[in-house]
Amino acid sequence: MAETVFEQVTGEQDLLDVGEFRAAAEPMMPDPYRNFVNNVGMERTLHDDIAAWQAMHLRPRALVDVSHIDTSATVLGQQIAMPIMTAPFVGSTLVDPEGEVATARGAVAAGTITTLSMMGTRPPEAVGAVASGRYWQQIYFMRDRGVVKDVIERAVAAGASALCFTVDLPVMPAFPRPMRLAAQALFQRWQEPEHVMYAVRDYADRPMGATFPDAAATWADVEWMRTLSNLPLILKGVIRTDDAARARDHGASALIVSNHAGQGLRHSQPVAHALPAIVEAVGRDIEVYADSGIRTGADVLRALALGARAVLVGRPVLWGLTTGGSQGVERVLKLLQAELAEIMAITGASSIGAIDGSVLA
Repeated sequence: MAETVFEQVTGEQDLLDVGEFRAAAEPMMPDPYRNFVNNVGMERTLHDDIAAWQAMHLRPRALVDVSHIDTSATVLGQQIAMPIMTAPFVGSTLVDPEGEVATARGAVAAGTITTLSMMGTRPPEAVGAVASGRYWQQIYFMRDRGVVKDVIERAVAAGASALCFTVDLPVMPAFPRPMRLAAQALFQRWQEPEHVMYAVRDYADRPMGATFPDAAATWADVEWMRTLSNLPLILKGVIRTDDAARARDHGASALIVSNHAGQGLRHSQPVAHALPAIVEAVGRDIEVYADSGIRTGADVLRALALGARAVLVGRPVLWGLTTGGSQGVERVLKLLQAELAEIMAITGASSIGAIDGSVLA
């Protein structure tokens, strides 16, 4: 009897789920970074996100031919092997010398897209060189618009296929004491040459505060950003239906329903609860993705059943990077893909397009 997709993947490794990757990775992380990643002192939102996905019961479907499962998907016209991409995150050189370059290499090996944070350490040129066009550039609106314009131009030249504008963090959040101490310790590490953010290092000649988020950014800035390139523009951090409609009306090609994985507004609405209404609000006009709290292939299926076209994952990818560099990233992504394939088979969906709301109880 032929092995299932899950057996093929797990037969090659000792770590069989994302939780095991986390358990292996956390002792390897510097203490401040582990605390920061875990949202120490403000875990509630992240816990609510995870719980909201896992609270949705699934229904198996009987006697459907699922001898072949196709997990491939298309996002913004680009085909990927799975509807799972890497979310942007900072500080990855603290756990792997290559940082975002290793993440990109692992994502490409898994057949999917990586997203480079504007607060990352490795620059667009380094990530673009290994990403083979499977690279989105995340953007914050900095106080110096020249920095924003220059990073976009560099991303275009490096082969980025989309811009991902984060809109839910106009100011640094008011961290509680444990998280604030972790962040302060990290900021010290991020002054070190091998860990400094490229948006700080490469624009050190700008006035103090030039690379801080600009609280004055408005929807007019979205229109301005669209004039800077021909790349599709994604808005990340949308939770409200009225904001989703505005994103569509201001020319966004897609949006990511996200609450910054709990590191922005504390007690934010879980993404799983916000997603259906946003999908209904924008219809088929623009593509909708989801992130925050996705930990299993079943969670991916739930997001797709609620109308998301794909998902982004951050912490699981970071745990893979910590334990095995680019190969660890590839392993985590393929593990999630294998879990998704197994759940698809049990619920009677042989392709991503066959997943619908009927799978949810």
